[in-house]
Formats: sequence, structure tokens, C-alpha cells
Amino acid sequence: MAHSCIDNRGPRAACNPTGARDTGAWRSVRGLLALLSLCLALSTGWAAPADAADRRVIPLSNLRDGQPEVTLHGETETVVLRAVLPPVVGLTSAVLALTYENGIDILPEKGSMSVYINGSPVADLPLSAFRGPVNASITLPASLMRPGENQIVFQTNAQHRAICTVRGTYDLWARVNLAASSLTLVSDGGVPQPDLAMMRQLLVAADRAREPLAILHPGSEIDADHLGWGAMVAQSYGLLRGDQTPRVTAVPVQPPSKPADSSASGAPVLESLPLPGGKNVLIGTRDRLAPLLGEARAAAITGPFLAVYPLPGPGGGAFVAVASGRTQQEVDQAVMRLADLSRPLPTQSAMIVADAAPPAPLPHPPVQAEGRYRLSELGFQTVQHSGYRYAGRFGLTLPTGFAPVGDRAILFHIDAAFEGNLGPGAVLNVRVNGKPAGAIEIDKRSSGVIDNGEMPLPMAMFRPGPNVIEVEAELPPAGGTDCVFAVRRPSFTLHDSSSIEIPGFARLVTLPSLEGFANTAYPYGGLAGGQPADPFDLVVVGRESAWFGAAWSLTARLAQRAGDLMAVVPYTGWGGAPDGNALIVGPVAALPQAVFASSPLPADRLAGLLEAGALIAQANARGEPMADADRRALVDRLRLGWSGTPRPGLARPGASPSPSPSSFGVAGTAQAADGGAQNRWQRMAGDAKDGASASGGWVPDWARRSMAAAARYVNHWTVEDAPVDVVALTENADQLPEAALLQYRAPGADPLTWTLLTASDTRSIDRAMGSLGQAGLWDRMHGGGALWSSAAPAVTTLEASRPYQIILTPFDIGNLILILARNLSQRLELLFALLLGTAVVLTVSMRLLLKHGHHERSEP
Repeated sequence: MAHSCIDNRGPRAACNPTGARDTGAWRSVRGLLALLSLCLALSTGWAAPADAADRRVIPLSNLRDGQPEVTLHGETETVVLRAVLPPVVGLTSAVLALTYENGIDILPEKGSMSVYINGSPVADLPLSAFRGPVNASITLPASLMRPGENQIVFQTNAQHRAICTVRGTYDLWARVNLAASSLTLVSDGGVPQPDLAMMRQLLVAADRAREPLAILHPGSEIDADHLGWGAMVAQSYGLLRGDQTPRVTAVPVQPPSKPADSSASGAPVLESLPLPGGKNVLIGTRDRLAPLLGEARAAAITGPFLAVYPLPGPGGGAFVAVASGRTQQEVDQAVMRLADLSRPLPTQSAMIVADAAPPAPLPHPPVQAEGRYRLSELGFQTVQHSGYRYAGRFGLTLPTGFAPVGDRAILFHIDAAFEGNLGPGAVLNVRVNGKPAGAIEIDKRSSGVIDNGEMPLPMAMFRPGPNVIEVEAELPPAGGTDCVFAVRRPSFTLHDSSSIEIPGFARLVTLPSLEGFANTAYPYGGLAGGQPADPFDLVVVGRESAWFGAAWSLTARLAQRAGDLMAVVPYTGWGGAPDGNALIVGPVAALPQAVFASSPLPADRLAGLLEAGALIAQANARGEPMADADRRALVDRLRLGWSGTPRPGLARPGASPSPSPSSFGVAGTAQAADGGAQNRWQRMAGDAKDGASASGGWVPDWARRSMAAAARYVNHWTVEDAPVDVVALTENADQLPEAALLQYRAPGADPLTWTLLTASDTRSIDRAMGSLGQAGLWDRMHGGGALWSSAAPAVTTLEASRPYQIILTPFDIGNLILILARNLSQRLELLFALLLGTAVVLTVSMRLLLKHGHHERSEP
């Protein structure tokens, strides 16, 4: 085990490797040693090397989203952090510096926090009576750290000093301050020259985790090609990031005014660009990139081309990747090869892509449909816990079309055992997605053994995509015991032979649903279980780079939840209604009225709301919060404007749009080199759609359209419409939104979905996209709309207005019966009317039959 150094005198305190505090004698010895070393160096003519040792300090807050701290509760708990380390040459030392604190009720002799690196124990830190933050320095063996993914595990074990009961376990906690904790890597060779093989590792390295990926575009305008290329690169970046929020920015780069002078002086143009960070991808044809790359590098582009070049700067490790080609089609092949995570890249700095092929589907995590699954199949292993309260969890991933019927329940078959001298009130609690779902009380007369005990978990508490089932066992002791002498404590064992039994459910999706959008990326990211989705349109209205960066960030996040690359058809500007499901991004004032034809919020009211929220958020960003009276006056002006005529330049939904020179970016469509509406992006998407249809079954399109028409008819009678109260959004003047994510049905007969991301200006969308990931707002999406502000970590949810349903397996008779039962169970008045009508029909039929029989018998 590596040695550690602990001090609780505050962040400035220092301690030696043995854990003892510095004394005057020790400081004198260290000074004498330093003086002797200096004299020896001078006498031997030693000089410092030209290249100093590379030192990288990685804050642990870079390793996860949300709050920069982790809290471990109860008697025992484990937290795992994933750290992707950059490749370094000659790693000489690694030091893990931790700052943590714990509750005051922990018994010092029985409290500790163990630290593991890649499965090896490196420290056992004490949890004693709280006297302030504790600083620990853990020197790690250099061989323990490896380039790429590493795991840092914290595991606490604690016992209460006075209350040996279930209640006492809630006073036990330890908190690691990730912002003040760090991992320091020192190497004598620094970061090696990047090549294509290590580029993916550099993209997600923890030392640059907070930096967004910059997608560079030559010139000031972004066309549809660059939008599509950037979307593919952003998706692969999102998949590499795992569960951390990806941030992508669009950065314009201009070639130098005198490229001839630059080439004559020998200074590389690419390395002299003012780039915002160390992770950059430059995409474009050879002719457009030649002024940036220089003649020698541009001459190497003789086909689909990939390369990576190092960038100068402090710390090292910065790079720019290049995806290029002589034509747009060759750039397509280079970008697809760069985004294909199923195949590694070669260990060379540049390559001509000779193995161009569509990206292979990534392996999808298993999805649980109907059936019975042991906990061992869900990744859970048998646990033996000694203490007064056990808390564990396991995951359950349900298909995208998971739609429970009525009051059906998922059965949790429990194999467990309670042991020790238990008192009354021993219970096993189960929560689903954070909400109580069931409990089993343990009677000592039953010997504390649960053998195939059934606990029904309401299916309505589950959702499509990932679900978390938490198991908590409370083990009260039989009588009061002094905590110091509580040697034998109760114990609990949960066997992995326990199982989850999922009954039948309908394959049905009710939209709009931002919760399903955030969890499964439906309808853009396919169905959980590996079935691909149809391509969707990515529409960006607005010329500023911030809107393209927001579109790429949103697409990258969806690829994370879909677990694979998605097929997109890019459009810049609005040239008409999209052909399929669409993601629309742009400033609210520049969006045409056609976008808001079926939106839950009128365009003028949404614009006024977002502009007011942007003013409040901008004041907070400057450090000058707006006064309460000013915020209330702003809300009053909003309501007064809503009660009158619409704002100039913004008509209400339903009005015919008129072209206006001020509405920049409204006119336009996808531009392609080969021209025509059927450009190559649409052809590539068509190929993907044909592949999806071929793998999806033999059902013809006309049959699907017929079933969609029947679904619309059923939906009209079974789903209630809930209009949005716009005025209610202004009740809390402190939380006016500056950005909105709305989902609604596209105009027309087909059940297509539009999702709109909008804000009032570029600064607002930049702040909003930052808070969307850092504050954990993505997981709070729900209903048909989400409005939020960077000034307050809260999301205002809009209930789904004008909902519609999509049947995923329309020719499965059993599924249709389940859908009918589900819809009728949600509309009791229709079910009552149906039963009453059936009773009337049976009564009349029986009466007619009896009357007819009576006439036959009465005839002579």
C-alpha cells in the first residue's frame, strides 16, 4: 500500500511522508540536505536540463458532472470515479491529494475511508471527530497508473459513537471535496507527439475534461456540409465521454492575410492560429484548408485524409485533428472513419483512408423485456453486510416502447437473510428511481430468511431506458448496546439469485416526452435494443457560431443516450418543413412562424419570456443581480404586452409568414456540391433508412400508413389535450428562463416530432448550454417543454400539450390488445361507456332472441 500523509489543520498545512508533523529539527535537517545538494551540483558542473519535467495537476472535479463533491452516507458506501489519463513519457511520480471531512458522530476506532486505484488499495484514511477539513497526500507507485481509463474508488466504513441503531446510521457521512482534491502526474518526458491512435484518448483526457471540443471551420460562414460533418464528429466525441456531458463549440478560423510571407518564413500557419483550447478538429476540402495547412501538408491530401498535429502551449498535449479530402465525398469518408469508434486508428500522424466504410454499429447494452432476470444477469453480486442499515442498488434497462398497462406490477423475487439479535421493526425497503415502491417486514419468528419473497413494484414507476432499483435493509438491534462494545452487529445478505419478473407491456410511445428524449434519445436515436432509427433533420437557423455549437452539443448528448451514431440530414436556414423528425436550433427572433405552427408556446410570448430571462441572467453573470423591484416590473411589462397586440415582427401562430430582411438565416436549405434537393446527405440518410427498414421487417409502407391513421383516430379519443398556461410561467420573477427546449408534433398528417432549442441571443445560449450539463439539468427534463436559466439551477417543466402516440409494432395483435387495454384504463369514462354499451347490446340481443323464441312456440 502506498504511504499517505494526513493533516487536518487546513488546506495550507504540510506533513511529511511518514505522517508526522514537521518539527524544527526536521526542518533544519531538510535545509542542510538541500544546501549539500546545491553544493554538490555546483561542484560537479551540473545544470538543469533544457526541458523541465512535465507536471500535470488534474482536479478530481474534472471526473464527473454536477456538484464538485461526493458524499458517502451510512455505515458503508462506495463511490467510483473514472479518470482517463493522457499518455505521458517516463512517469516518475503520481500523488493523489485529497481534502475531505466527515460527521462528528463517527466512532474514531471504527471509522475509515479506504482508497483504491485500479483495484489496488493505496490508503486507509481515518474518519475521526470533526475538527475541520482533512488534507491527505497519497504517493502512488508510478506503475499503478496507466494511460487511458483508470478507476479511483472511495469506500467508507463507519460506526456511531453513541447511537447503535438504524437512526444513528443517518448521522454517518464523509464528504470528499473534489474541487480541492487532485491527481498530480510528474514525468521526465512529457506528453509524446500525438498520433491518430492516441487522439481519442486525448479527446477525453481528464486534464482537459472541462475544455469543450472546438470544431474549426475556415471562414465566417458554416454551410450544411460543415454542419453535417461536425454533427458526426460531435456524436463520436459524446460516445467517448461516457456519462459526462459533452460540450462542443464552433470556432471560425481565418487564413493569414499574407500566406506567402508565412510560408517563406517557415512558420506553420496552423500552429499560429488563436485557438480557444487544446482539443480542436479542422474539417473541410483541401482547397479551403490549404491556406491554413500550408503547401507541404496540403500536398499530402491525395484522398480521404486524416491527420493530427501538435500545438504549442503551456502544459503540452494540445492538438488539432484534420479531416479533409479533395472533394466533399472524400471528406465524408474521412469524417466517417474518424467517427467510427468500432475500429482503432493507426499509430501514425497522417493517413489516407483506404478502408472507407459506413461505421459499424456499436455493441448495445442489454435491454430487459418480458421475462424473469436474475440479479446476477443485471450485474449484481451477492452482498453480505454487517451493520444496522444496508443500502445497495442495481439497474434495469427497459425498451423505448415500454408502456405499462393499468395496475400491473413488476415482481421482485427476493432471496435474502437477516441474522443477529434483531429487534422489532426490521424491514426491507425498495425504491424505484428514488421513490418508495415496496417493503417487506421481517419477523424474528421466521428465522430472518426470505426465500423467494414476492414484492410487487408498480410498473408505472418505471420508465423507458435506464432505471435504478435501490434496496435498503433496516436492522434494529434487540436492545440498547454501548457502541464501543457492539462487537456483533446484525447482518444482512442479499443473494444474486434474487430475480426481477417483468410482465407483458404495450410497445407504445406517447409524445411529446422530454424524459424519454433525455433517457433514450427517441425518436432520434432509435429503439433500445439495437434497432436503428430513421434519419432526422438537423436544422440550424442563425449565422452565429454559437447556434452551431449548441446544435452539435445537443446531438452529441443524444448520441450518448442512443449508444451509437445517428444519421442526420443537415440544413442551414429554413427552406421549408423538414421531411422527417427534426432538431431545430436558432434564435427565437429569427425563427419563422412555420416553426411555431404547433408549438405549445406562442412565438411572441416565448420571445418576450426569453429576452426577460436573458436580462436577469446577464446581470447575474456580471455580478450585479437585478433588484427585486426591477424583476417584478419586468414581469408586469411582459403580462401587459401579452394582453395587447403581438410584438412587431412576430406574428401569432397560424399567421402566414412574410419574408423580412431582418430575419437572417430564415431563407436557405442544405447546400451540396452536386446540387439538387436530393443531395448526398439525403442519399446517405436514405441508405441508412433502407438498412433500417430491411432489418425492421417486411411490412410495406402503405400498411404502416394505414396503422398510423388508425393510431391517430384512437389517440383522438384516448389522450387528453392540456394547453399551456403561459402567464403562470411568470409567477416566480426570480427564475425567468433564458433558454427553452420544446418538443411537439410537426404540422401535417404524419406523426413526426420537432424538438426546438432556442434562446434570445448567442450569450444566452452559451450560458444555457453550460448550465445544462454542469448543474445536472439534463436529467430533470420532463413533459413537452423545459425552460431554464443559468442564473438558477432549476427547470420549469411544461406538461405535454396535444400528445400523440406511436405504435412500434403495429401488426402485433397482442400488442394492439395491450394498447387498447392501456388506453381504456387511463380513460375510465370511456371504459365505463364501453361496458355500458356492451351491456345494453347484450340486453337488447337477449330480449330479441327470447321474443323470437316465444313467437315460434306460440305458433300453431
